Amino acid sequence: MTTGPAEGAAGPPAARRPALRRRLGLLAAALVALFLAAALVDRWSEVRGYRWDPEPALLVAAAVALLAFYAASGAGYVAVVEALAPSRPPRAAMLRVWAVSLLGRYVPGSVLLVLGRLELGRDAGVPRRVSLAATVYEQALGLGVAAVASLLFVLRWGPLGSSWGVAAVAAVPALLVLLHPRVMGPVSARLLRRAGRPPLARLIPARRVLALAAWYAGTATLLGLSVWLTLRGLGADAGSPAFVGGAFLFSFALSMLLVVFPSGLGVREGVFALALAQNVPGGVAVALAAGCRVALTLAELAFVAAVALVAQRR
Repeated sequence: MTTGPAEGAAGPPAARRPALRRRLGLLAAALVALFLAAALVDRWSEVRGYRWDPEPALLVAAAVALLAFYAASGAGYVAVVEALAPSRPPRAAMLRVWAVSLLGRYVPGSVLLVLGRLELGRDAGVPRRVSLAATVYEQALGLGVAAVASLLFVLRWGPLGSSWGVAAVAAVPALLVLLHPRVMGPVSARLLRRAGRPPLARLIPARRVLALAAWYAGTATLLGLSVWLTLRGLGADAGSPAFVGGAFLFSFALSMLLVVFPSGLGVREGVFALALAQNVPGGVAVALAAGCRVALTLAELAFVAAVALVAQRR
Protein backbone atom coordinates (compact mmCIF):
# COMPACT_ATOMS: atom_id res chain seq x y z
CA MET A 1 0.00 0.00 0.00
CA THR A 2 1.56 3.27 -1.10
CA THR A 3 1.59 6.51 0.82
CA GLY A 4 -0.76 9.15 -0.52
CA PRO A 5 0.37 12.65 -1.41
CA ALA A 6 -1.32 14.21 1.61
CA GLU A 7 0.39 11.86 4.06
CA GLY A 8 3.76 12.22 2.39
CA ALA A 9 3.52 16.00 2.41
CA ALA A 10 2.88 16.00 6.13
CA GLY A 11 6.27 14.47 6.80
CA PRO A 12 7.28 11.86 9.40
CA PRO A 13 5.98 12.22 12.96
CA ALA A 14 9.46 12.92 14.35
CA ALA A 15 9.86 15.86 12.01
CA ARG A 16 6.51 17.30 13.06
CA ARG A 17 7.22 17.22 16.81
CA PRO A 18 9.54 20.29 17.02
CA ALA A 19 7.04 22.40 15.07
CA LEU A 20 4.23 21.20 17.35
CA ARG A 21 6.27 22.02 20.46
CA ARG A 22 7.02 25.51 19.11
CA ARG A 23 3.33 26.15 18.46
CA LEU A 24 2.33 24.87 21.88
CA GLY A 25 5.04 26.97 23.49
CA LEU A 26 3.94 30.10 21.70
CA LEU A 27 0.32 29.37 22.62
CA ALA A 28 1.20 28.84 26.28
CA ALA A 29 3.28 32.04 26.37
CA ALA A 30 0.48 33.97 24.69
CA LEU A 31 -2.05 32.70 27.24
CA VAL A 32 0.17 33.66 30.18
CA ALA A 33 0.83 37.08 28.65
CA LEU A 34 -2.91 37.49 28.10
CA PHE A 35 -3.67 36.75 31.75
CA LEU A 36 -1.00 39.23 32.84
CA ALA A 37 -2.42 41.87 30.51
CA ALA A 38 -5.91 41.21 31.89
CA ALA A 39 -4.62 41.60 35.44
CA LEU A 40 -2.93 44.86 34.48
CA VAL A 41 -6.11 46.22 32.89
CA ASP A 42 -8.21 45.09 35.84
CA ARG A 43 -5.92 46.93 38.27
CA TRP A 44 -5.08 49.91 36.10
CA SER A 45 -6.49 52.21 38.77
CA GLU A 46 -3.68 51.07 41.08
CA VAL A 47 -1.11 51.90 38.42
CA ARG A 48 -2.59 55.37 37.82
CA GLY A 49 -2.94 56.07 41.53
CA TYR A 50 0.59 55.01 42.43
CA ARG A 51 2.99 57.83 43.32
CA TRP A 52 5.52 57.37 40.51
CA ASP A 53 8.80 59.23 40.89
CA PRO A 54 10.88 58.53 37.74
CA GLU A 55 14.63 59.14 37.88
CA PRO A 56 16.16 59.34 34.36
CA ALA A 57 19.71 59.14 35.72
CA LEU A 58 18.97 55.74 37.26
CA LEU A 59 17.47 54.53 33.98
CA VAL A 60 20.70 55.48 32.22
CA ALA A 61 22.68 53.65 34.91
CA ALA A 62 20.40 50.64 34.46
CA ALA A 63 21.02 50.63 30.70
CA VAL A 64 24.78 50.76 31.23
CA ALA A 65 24.58 47.95 33.80
CA LEU A 66 22.48 45.80 31.46
CA LEU A 67 24.92 46.24 28.58
CA ALA A 68 27.79 45.40 30.96
CA PHE A 69 25.88 42.28 32.03
CA TYR A 70 25.53 41.08 28.44
CA ALA A 71 29.20 41.83 27.73
CA ALA A 72 30.28 39.92 30.85
CA SER A 73 28.01 36.98 29.98
CA GLY A 74 29.44 36.86 26.47
CA ALA A 75 32.97 36.95 27.87
CA GLY A 76 32.06 34.01 30.10
CA TYR A 77 30.98 31.94 27.09
CA VAL A 78 34.16 32.86 25.23
CA ALA A 79 36.21 31.72 28.24
CA VAL A 80 34.35 28.40 28.30
CA VAL A 81 35.00 27.83 24.59
CA GLU A 82 38.69 28.66 25.02
CA ALA A 83 38.93 26.11 27.84
CA LEU A 84 37.42 23.37 25.64
CA ALA A 85 38.68 24.08 22.10
CA PRO A 86 41.90 22.39 20.87
CA SER A 87 43.14 25.81 19.73
CA ARG A 88 41.95 29.23 20.83
CA PRO A 89 39.45 30.73 18.36
CA PRO A 90 39.27 34.50 17.69
CA ARG A 91 37.60 36.09 20.70
CA ALA A 92 35.73 38.72 18.71
CA ALA A 93 34.29 36.03 16.42
CA MET A 94 33.14 33.91 19.36
CA LEU A 95 31.55 36.92 21.06
CA ARG A 96 29.63 37.53 17.84
CA VAL A 97 28.54 33.86 17.78
CA TRP A 98 27.26 34.15 21.34
CA ALA A 99 25.47 37.46 20.73
CA VAL A 100 23.74 36.46 17.50
CA SER A 101 22.67 33.10 18.95
CA LEU A 102 20.75 34.93 21.69
CA LEU A 103 18.02 35.64 19.17
CA GLY A 104 17.26 31.91 19.16
CA ARG A 105 16.04 32.14 22.76
CA TYR A 106 12.77 33.58 21.55
CA VAL A 107 11.85 30.26 19.96
CA PRO A 108 10.35 27.70 22.41
CA GLY A 109 12.93 25.22 23.66
CA SER A 110 15.88 27.43 22.63
CA VAL A 111 16.67 24.93 19.86
CA LEU A 112 17.72 27.67 17.46
CA LEU A 113 20.11 29.09 20.06
CA VAL A 114 22.00 25.80 20.21
CA LEU A 115 21.91 25.19 16.45
CA GLY A 116 23.05 28.74 15.79
CA ARG A 117 26.05 28.31 18.04
CA LEU A 118 26.97 25.02 16.42
CA GLU A 119 26.86 26.37 12.88
CA LEU A 120 28.28 29.84 13.55
CA GLY A 121 30.95 28.32 15.78
CA ARG A 122 31.95 25.90 13.06
CA ASP A 123 32.42 28.83 10.68
CA ALA A 124 34.76 30.35 13.29
CA GLY A 125 36.80 27.15 13.47
CA VAL A 126 35.21 25.57 16.56
CA PRO A 127 34.03 21.94 16.20
CA ARG A 128 30.32 21.42 16.78
CA ARG A 129 30.86 19.09 19.72
CA VAL A 130 32.93 21.81 21.43
CA SER A 131 30.21 24.44 20.89
CA LEU A 132 27.61 22.01 22.23
CA ALA A 133 29.70 21.24 25.31
CA ALA A 134 30.37 24.95 25.85
CA THR A 135 26.64 25.65 25.76
CA VAL A 136 26.03 22.91 28.35
CA TYR A 137 28.70 24.41 30.60
CA GLU A 138 27.33 27.93 30.14
CA GLN A 139 23.70 27.02 30.76
CA ALA A 140 24.54 24.90 33.81
CA LEU A 141 26.74 27.64 35.28
CA GLY A 142 24.25 30.44 34.66
CA LEU A 143 21.21 28.50 35.81
CA GLY A 144 23.03 26.92 38.75
CA VAL A 145 24.25 30.28 40.06
CA ALA A 146 20.78 31.79 39.64
CA ALA A 147 19.30 28.85 41.56
CA VAL A 148 21.75 29.30 44.42
CA ALA A 149 20.77 32.99 44.59
CA SER A 150 17.12 31.91 44.51
CA LEU A 151 17.60 29.63 47.50
CA LEU A 152 19.25 32.46 49.43
CA PHE A 153 16.27 34.63 48.53
CA VAL A 154 13.82 32.00 49.81
CA LEU A 155 15.80 31.54 53.03
CA ARG A 156 15.79 35.29 53.66
CA TRP A 157 12.30 36.29 52.53
CA GLY A 158 10.39 33.03 52.60
CA PRO A 159 8.83 30.82 49.89
CA LEU A 160 7.48 32.47 46.78
CA GLY A 161 4.49 30.92 45.05
CA SER A 162 3.87 27.19 45.04
CA SER A 163 6.14 24.69 46.77
CA TRP A 164 6.80 22.80 43.50
CA GLY A 165 8.47 25.87 42.02
CA VAL A 166 10.76 26.24 45.02
CA ALA A 167 11.55 22.51 44.94
CA ALA A 168 12.33 22.62 41.21
CA VAL A 169 14.72 25.54 41.61
CA ALA A 170 16.30 23.92 44.70
CA ALA A 171 17.25 20.88 42.60
CA VAL A 172 19.02 22.95 39.94
CA PRO A 173 22.39 23.46 41.74
CA ALA A 174 22.92 19.72 41.36
CA LEU A 175 23.61 20.52 37.69
CA LEU A 176 26.94 21.99 38.79
CA VAL A 177 28.08 18.49 39.76
CA LEU A 178 27.74 17.55 36.08
CA LEU A 179 30.53 19.98 35.24
CA HIS A 180 33.15 18.16 37.31
CA PRO A 181 35.55 16.48 34.85
CA ARG A 182 35.05 13.07 36.50
CA VAL A 183 31.35 13.33 35.62
CA MET A 184 31.45 15.42 32.47
CA GLY A 185 34.15 13.25 30.86
CA PRO A 186 32.37 9.87 30.74
CA VAL A 187 28.90 11.37 30.22
CA SER A 188 29.94 13.53 27.27
CA ALA A 189 32.05 10.72 25.78
CA ARG A 190 29.11 8.32 25.87
CA LEU A 191 26.72 10.81 24.28
CA LEU A 192 29.18 11.79 21.57
CA ARG A 193 29.96 8.14 20.84
CA ARG A 194 26.25 7.47 20.30
CA ALA A 195 26.18 10.39 17.88
CA GLY A 196 29.17 8.97 16.01
CA ARG A 197 31.51 11.74 17.19
CA PRO A 198 34.88 11.51 18.93
CA PRO A 199 35.09 12.53 22.60
CA LEU A 200 36.09 16.03 23.66
CA ALA A 201 39.79 16.67 23.37
CA ARG A 202 39.76 18.72 26.57
CA LEU A 203 37.65 19.10 29.68
CA ILE A 204 37.55 22.06 32.06
CA PRO A 205 39.44 21.31 35.30
CA ALA A 206 37.50 21.57 38.56
CA ARG A 207 39.40 24.68 39.71
CA ARG A 208 38.61 26.48 36.48
CA VAL A 209 34.96 25.47 36.78
CA LEU A 210 34.91 27.13 40.21
CA ALA A 211 36.52 30.25 38.74
CA LEU A 212 33.88 30.33 36.00
CA ALA A 213 31.14 29.86 38.61
CA ALA A 214 32.52 32.89 40.46
CA TRP A 215 32.46 34.86 37.19
CA TYR A 216 28.84 33.92 36.55
CA ALA A 217 27.99 34.84 40.13
CA GLY A 218 29.34 38.28 39.32
CA THR A 219 27.20 38.50 36.19
CA ALA A 220 24.12 37.43 38.20
CA THR A 221 24.85 40.17 40.72
CA LEU A 222 25.17 42.68 37.90
CA LEU A 223 21.86 41.52 36.44
CA GLY A 224 20.07 41.84 39.77
CA LEU A 225 21.49 45.32 40.29
CA SER A 226 20.46 46.43 36.81
CA VAL A 227 16.89 45.21 37.42
CA TRP A 228 16.72 47.15 40.69
CA LEU A 229 18.07 50.26 38.96
CA THR A 230 15.41 49.84 36.25
CA LEU A 231 12.57 49.71 38.78
CA ARG A 232 13.90 52.65 40.74
CA GLY A 233 14.45 54.56 37.52
CA LEU A 234 10.83 53.94 36.57
CA GLY A 235 9.90 55.56 39.86
CA ALA A 236 8.92 52.62 42.08
CA ASP A 237 10.39 51.48 45.38
CA ALA A 238 9.77 47.73 45.24
CA GLY A 239 12.38 46.75 47.81
CA SER A 240 16.10 46.60 48.43
CA PRO A 241 18.60 45.64 45.70
CA ALA A 242 19.01 42.22 47.35
CA PHE A 243 15.25 41.61 47.46
CA VAL A 244 14.56 42.77 43.90
CA GLY A 245 17.63 41.02 42.49
CA GLY A 246 16.92 37.78 44.34
CA ALA A 247 13.27 37.80 43.27
CA PHE A 248 14.24 38.34 39.65
CA LEU A 249 16.85 35.57 39.70
CA PHE A 250 14.26 33.22 41.21
CA SER A 251 11.79 34.08 38.44
CA PHE A 252 14.57 33.71 35.87
CA ALA A 253 15.62 30.27 37.14
CA LEU A 254 12.04 29.00 37.23
CA SER A 255 11.28 30.31 33.74
CA MET A 256 14.43 28.69 32.35
CA LEU A 257 13.29 25.32 33.67
CA LEU A 258 10.03 25.68 31.73
CA VAL A 259 11.78 25.55 28.36
CA VAL A 260 8.54 25.34 26.39
CA PHE A 261 8.02 29.07 26.98
CA PRO A 262 10.12 31.20 24.56
CA SER A 263 12.70 33.05 26.68
CA GLY A 264 10.51 32.42 29.74
CA LEU A 265 7.90 34.82 28.36
CA GLY A 266 5.02 35.29 30.78
CA VAL A 267 6.29 32.92 33.46
CA ARG A 268 9.17 35.18 34.47
CA GLU A 269 6.94 38.24 34.60
CA GLY A 270 4.24 36.44 36.59
CA VAL A 271 6.61 35.10 39.26
CA PHE A 272 8.50 38.39 39.46
CA ALA A 273 5.26 40.36 39.82
CA LEU A 274 4.18 37.98 42.60
CA ALA A 275 7.33 38.86 44.52
CA LEU A 276 7.10 42.60 43.90
CA ALA A 277 3.46 42.59 45.05
CA GLN A 278 4.79 42.15 48.61
CA ASN A 279 5.96 45.77 48.51
CA VAL A 280 3.81 47.51 45.86
CA PRO A 281 0.17 47.15 44.71
CA GLY A 282 -0.54 44.14 42.45
CA GLY A 283 -1.23 46.19 39.34
CA VAL A 284 1.97 48.18 39.83
CA ALA A 285 3.91 44.92 40.30
CA VAL A 286 2.64 43.57 36.96
CA ALA A 287 3.47 46.87 35.24
CA LEU A 288 6.99 46.85 36.69
CA ALA A 289 7.58 43.23 35.67
CA ALA A 290 6.44 44.01 32.12
CA GLY A 291 8.56 47.15 32.01
CA CYS A 292 11.58 45.16 33.17
CA ARG A 293 11.05 42.66 30.35
CA VAL A 294 10.94 45.49 27.81
CA ALA A 295 14.14 47.02 29.21
CA LEU A 296 15.98 43.68 29.10
CA THR A 297 14.83 42.95 25.56
CA LEU A 298 15.87 46.38 24.30
CA ALA A 299 19.28 46.09 25.97
CA GLU A 300 19.77 42.60 24.52
CA LEU A 301 18.87 43.70 20.99
CA ALA A 302 21.11 46.77 21.32
CA PHE A 303 24.02 44.59 22.42
CA VAL A 304 23.50 42.09 19.60
CA ALA A 305 23.28 44.90 17.05
CA ALA A 306 26.42 46.59 18.38
CA VAL A 307 28.46 43.37 18.32
CA ALA A 308 27.23 42.50 14.79
CA LEU A 309 28.02 46.02 13.56
CA VAL A 310 31.56 45.97 14.99
CA ALA A 311 32.17 42.50 13.52
CA GLN A 312 30.92 43.65 10.09
CA ARG A 313 33.31 46.60 10.01
CA ARG A 314 36.34 44.44 10.74
